[in-house]
Amino acid sequence: MIFGKYINRYYLKNAPALLLGLLSLLIVDIAQLMIPELYRLVINGVNLGKVVVDGQTLTFTREVLFQNICLPMIWIVLMMVIGRFLWRVCFFGSAVCVQADLRERMFDHSRRLSQQYYQVNKVGSLMSLYTNDLDTVQECFGDGILMFFDALFLGVLALLKMCGFKLTLLALFLRRSCLASALLWVRR
Repeated sequence: MIFGKYINRYYLKNAPALLLGLLSLLIVDIAQLMIPELYRLVINGVNLGKVVVDGQTLTFTREVLFQNICLPMIWIVLMMVIGRFLWRVCFFGSAVCVQADLRERMFDHSRRLSQQYYQVNKVGSLMSLYTNDLDTVQECFGDGILMFFDALFLGVLALLKMCGFKLTLLALFLRRSCLASALLWVRR
C-alpha cells in the first residue's frame, strides 16, 4: 500500500468500494477457514463411522454427509465465489479509476508545460515514465491493498481459530526448532 498527500485523496474518493471489498475479503477468509472443519468431519466419519455435529454424535450415513457436510460446503463455495467477485471488482475497479484519474491529471499537466521543456526532455521518455509509474500505482492500489489485507485477515483469523490449543503451541515450537536446526545444518 502507498500513502502520501497526492494519493490519499483516492483512498477517500474510493472508500465505499474499498470498504465493500474489505468486507467481502473478510467474508471469504472466514469461509476459507470453515472448509478444514468439514474435511475433519469427513475424515472422522470415514475412519470412525461416527461424526460429532453440534455436540451430537451421529452415525456417518449418506444423509449426515449430505446435510452436514455437502450442503454447508456448497454454501461456503457460493459465498466464496460471490465474495471473490466482489473484492476483485472493488479493488481492481478502484485501481483502474485511480489510474485513469492520474492519467488525466498528468495529461493536463503535460499540456501546460512549455515548448522549451519538451526540447530538453524527449516525449518518448516522458511517456515511458508516465506509463511505468501509472502501472505501478495501479498495481499497488489494487494488488497491494488486496495482498496486505488478505494476509492480515487470514493470518489473524487463523491464529484466533487455533488460539489456546496445545497443538498450535506445539506446531509453533516445532516450526521454530526446525528452522533453528536447518540453520545449524546450513552453517556446517
